[in-house]
Amino acid sequence: MSKTSVSNETSSMVCLWVEPWGTDHWIRPGEEFTVVTETEPEQSPFNVVVHDQGITVWVNSGSDAEVFDKNGGPVPCGHQRPAEGGR
Repeated sequence: MSKTSVSNETSSMVCLWVEPWGTDHWIRPGEEFTVVTETEPEQSPFNVVVHDQGITVWVNSGSDAEVFDKNGGPVPCGHQRPAEGGR
């Protein structure tokens, strides 16, 4: 199992995209999410890209990935997604 954590140290909401599935998970300031996959760490399971629309974690394996909050609770696609056009 491999994990990578993403935290929001800004003053606004940030979108965490998990690819290649295109799921979006919105992180409030001060929050931290963890992306988990069954791939072993030696197989370089993640690439992380920071861009204008947020942060993308690419999962480089055929395994599914799940996102969890700091307390271990699941974070589903669309979590905390702002209303249209808002952040």
